[in-house]
Amino acid sequence: MSVLTLAQLPLGAQIEALERGLPSSALAEIAAALGLPKARIIKALKLVLRTMTEREKKRERFSTAESERLYRVVRARSLAREIFSSDAAVAEWLSAADRSLGDRAPLEMLATDLGAQKVESLLRAMIHGVPI
Repeated sequence: MSVLTLAQLPLGAQIEALERGLPSSALAEIAAALGLPKARIIKALKLVLRTMTEREKKRERFSTAESERLYRVVRARSLAREIFSSDAAVAEWLSAADRSLGDRAPLEMLATDLGAQKVESLLRAMIHGVPI
């Protein structure tokens, strides 16, 4: 199963996948879909580069906390694709500072649950044409 389709599964299945830990291939899959360097995603999510690299090298699953942070990118991508026509456009939006996010990039906001909620609220407002 692709980590990019996880957001389309029932909530129970999503929770199970995160508790089990996303596979070590998840980071590379997310990075490839968005065309962003893995290091950029790791830094923005405030993950430890060495730990993430070791997990990939040893093909270990990511921890629940690491999985949740990576999954926030998947959720944001899924919502953003309702607005933007390509993953390249989504990546550009995720990487650019946004005034409504305190001049922070949406990708950086995904490091915390509250930041992710703010990004998702912004995306939903954009989807529904609500002024921000």
